[in-house]
Amino acid sequence: MAHTVKLALVGCGGISGAHTHGYKDLYGRGCREFAVTACCDVRSACAESRADEIAAFQGKRPQVFASVDDLLRADVAEAADVCTPHCFHHSTAIPLLQAGLHVMCEKPLGITVKASKKIIEAADKAGVVLATAENARRSPTSRACVWAIRDAKLIGDMRLATVTYLANSQFDYTQYAMKWRGVSLLTGGGMIMDSGAHFADMQTLMFGPVEQVNCQWDVFDKRPILDAPIVGDTHADVEDTWTVVIQFASGMRTVWTYGRSFYGDKVEFGNYYGSAGTMYDLGFKFHCFQGGGEALLADGTRLSNDDLQARYQATLSEADKARLFPYGCTDSMGIEVWDYIDSIRNRRKPEMDGWDGLNAKVLCEACFESGLARVPVKVQDVLDGKIDAFQRRFDDYWGI
Repeated sequence: MAHTVKLALVGCGGISGAHTHGYKDLYGRGCREFAVTACCDVRSACAESRADEIAAFQGKRPQVFASVDDLLRADVAEAADVCTPHCFHHSTAIPLLQAGLHVMCEKPLGITVKASKKIIEAADKAGVVLATAENARRSPTSRACVWAIRDAKLIGDMRLATVTYLANSQFDYTQYAMKWRGVSLLTGGGMIMDSGAHFADMQTLMFGPVEQVNCQWDVFDKRPILDAPIVGDTHADVEDTWTVVIQFASGMRTVWTYGRSFYGDKVEFGNYYGSAGTMYDLGFKFHCFQGGGEALLADGTRLSNDDLQARYQATLSEADKARLFPYGCTDSMGIEVWDYIDSIRNRRKPEMDGWDGLNAKVLCEACFESGLARVPVKVQDVLDGKIDAFQRRFDDYWGI
């Protein structure tokens, strides 16, 4: 019989706020399939703050813990929602999995391919659910545009996508949350991996397996970062500029360009060209179609975001709607966390499991590896560990 999942929020920093909002949204809609019973963070103030937020909507306050060991000893949760920084995903998720807890881990699954595989192996050995927290694909607009391109083929057979963001938009490294993002040892790389995880997932969801990438990336912004977590005073060393050509097995290709160290007017577009029309991304282009899309067909017909939504929704059965938008939820984080909870309750594969997370991860790593070697690389070679020069420093530093 289905039960109420006792859940621990592990890592109570920035992204955990979005997860908490998702739980709150579900709870407000009448979902009682879960109870957040614990908040765990080495920074007690963060855990206490999240516990207060959760108590405000679910009534009962989660217990607060300063370590995973303390959490496990208390035996108050059967599942964990891991929202720690990238570099701690493997060292947090694996002990939880080994203790028999189900785990959802924020994207990217692990800091490297090797770390991601170790997380997957631990889940397989324990026989528990492992989900990758990827929300971008789950918004109503994202789902509608994937349907329009991949399933309905409203713009015909895909030929080319060009996705570009060029601006003068430097990160503010005086903010604690941004200090992490400037240090590759803590993140495994820059935006190729960060927002790039969303981008990679959506690209493969729409266009299928990737055969090869050819990437060039650069680090122009090397400003000092004072008192960075773990490493102390250092300097920014993550890529802030890149161009990559992604070659899919289908013959489709995407040209993906980014740069935040360029003066002048911002240039931003995401255009998807097919044999019968073009789809335009209306939101932040690296979270493909999360902000909506519109299509211009070959006969001159223009389909607005609302048109695409209506057409997509008309194809869904009531069962589809209950699965894709549970309790009428349209918040992508709420849908993400519900899917995880439901996969535990019904012992099914989550929409995005560990292997799906690794599939997105390896595309990002292939970009890094290609840029370092200055040659095209096969994605399969990166997945198999035959090419790992970029990642080796992180594996060595973190003992993976």
